[in-house]
Amino acid sequence: MTLSPVQEKIINTPGNLIVRASAGTGKTHTMVNKIAKEINDNHTHKVVAAITFTIKAAQEIKDRLSVDITQHFIGTNNSFVIEEIIKPFMKDVYGSDYDIDMSTDYSREAKVETFQDAIDKIKNEGVLCSYTDNKKNFIFELAQEIVENSTACRLYLQAKFFKIYIDEYQDCDKSMHKLFMYLCDTLKIETFVIGDEKQSIYIWRGAYPDAFVSIWNKENFNKIFMGDNYRSCKQIQNYSNLLYDETQDLYSQTDDLSNIIWLSPTTTNWATEVLKYIDPNKKSALLRFSNDNARIGASELSTSGVEYIYIPQTPVAEITTDTAWLYSAIAKYIILEKYSAYDVISEIPVEGNETRKIVSNIKRMLSKIEQAIIDENAFCLAVDDLAVYLGYETRTDHLKKLYQTITDEKFHVAFEAEKYRHIAITFHSSKGLEFEQVIIFAEDYRLSDVSSLCNHYVAVTRAKSKLIIVKLSNHNANCFQTNLTKIFAKSGVSINDVLVQK
Repeated sequence: MTLSPVQEKIINTPGNLIVRASAGTGKTHTMVNKIAKEINDNHTHKVVAAITFTIKAAQEIKDRLSVDITQHFIGTNNSFVIEEIIKPFMKDVYGSDYDIDMSTDYSREAKVETFQDAIDKIKNEGVLCSYTDNKKNFIFELAQEIVENSTACRLYLQAKFFKIYIDEYQDCDKSMHKLFMYLCDTLKIETFVIGDEKQSIYIWRGAYPDAFVSIWNKENFNKIFMGDNYRSCKQIQNYSNLLYDETQDLYSQTDDLSNIIWLSPTTTNWATEVLKYIDPNKKSALLRFSNDNARIGASELSTSGVEYIYIPQTPVAEITTDTAWLYSAIAKYIILEKYSAYDVISEIPVEGNETRKIVSNIKRMLSKIEQAIIDENAFCLAVDDLAVYLGYETRTDHLKKLYQTITDEKFHVAFEAEKYRHIAITFHSSKGLEFEQVIIFAEDYRLSDVSSLCNHYVAVTRAKSKLIIVKLSNHNANCFQTNLTKIFAKSGVSINDVLVQK
């Protein structure tokens, strides 16, 4: 993929930089190229930290980088502060009682109410946990306390990192934002921020898109906007650009209005009506707010003539401890024909668990796990043996979730969703994906608040060539139509200039 002029500018702009990257603009491609260039240009002992929200996103960056990243940190937000701040320096601030091995457990059972409760849990159980209030972030609050009160920690970070890259910044909460700006403004570690407040779909769990906007207004940051959508056709670009004030000037009228289909069917014939406009030979996705509606929708579309596969959330996807990657890797090893022991080994996180373990031992343990599937107790013991060998801890309930994921075939499709032509998922699961054709329901987006607007923007920008909007006759769908009409009217555009209602 060649670089556009604006992508070239981003890659070659030194210093602190914030990039506003609308959907489909090649965000990851641009960031990966910038990281590679700046690693190559660096002639000091220092390294970079590339920080993402998910292990999957971190792995994608690793896979796409063509430079040696052995010494560099590429991982999640939490793993960065845990491995680089909390574990090595907590004892400096809280005393020798905290010079202990720590694991993480963000499950509901481990949650606490207060900061002190969480500190006590570390001392008594060696567990880093989270708050009951999912809009507060204990891990980053603790990291902030440590970095502000440990001279050794500050000197270490300044000596080690010459640049920090933070992806999907619109999903940062207030505590994350405070720490990252401390590293930038106080410790003077050069910072690259990329994101798009229009795609903030995690406000419900504490995401604070205003943080991204506040950096845009900082004098010590250069600012670049990426607005060219390389994914969607012109009509879908027009539709998505009109949703926000900052992109409304990108609207340009097009005579071809065949790429967005607005349907007003009944609850009984909607699937039949939708399939009149779906090309069965091109990939499509039904995106719904809830898993239940995605599952039901897949069934109704399949009954009406085109098979849609519902992609469920797997039990192992609910696990949030630092052993989560291993459960997922074991599931893939058993479920996927082409996923080998070497693939499992490649997923061992660099951060905190660098391993020199013998490959033959890991292969033997994986084989033992596979052979034990017929007996849940034997299976769980075999998984625990591998986890201990790799330096990880397991929990009984998590082992049961892994066993359920592997033995219940309905979950297997989630590990190879890309092989199915037509799928049904939640729009939260669709972030980062793209499809030729997308089906959405108006009732899932009332457009009456920022969160709903962001959800809708993310959903419609998954579509490349066709977007089908299903408006049933109900209160939420009527609110959607009213609010969408008002949003478009602010820019002087009628909804009929953007789409044709069937």
